[in-house]
Amino acid sequence: MTKGYWVKQASIESTELFLDYIQSVVPWLLSVGGIIIAKDIKQNTDLNHWDGGQLGVIVEFESRDAAEKAFYSDVFQEFIEMNGLETKLSLSIFG
Repeated sequence: MTKGYWVKQASIESTELFLDYIQSVVPWLLSVGGIIIAKDIKQNTDLNHWDGGQLGVIVEFESRDAAEKAFYSDVFQEFIEMNGLETKLSLSIFG
């Protein structure tokens, strides 16, 4: 079976949202079978704390169907809506 992938980039403007993403979305991804295989973080400045920037992630799933199911899940869609990420998130599904 062909694997499925998320290729995702998000603009995360605050420390609170960045931490919430790390503490909420990452464990949830693992619980639905997602494996983060690559990440790229570009912060706006060289400060030692998050002050906004871009987060890019590639997540591997068992199949394209599993990748789509995770994306359209209530949990992920609610996270996007609650944090105002609708216009700050670019996500493509491949597989």
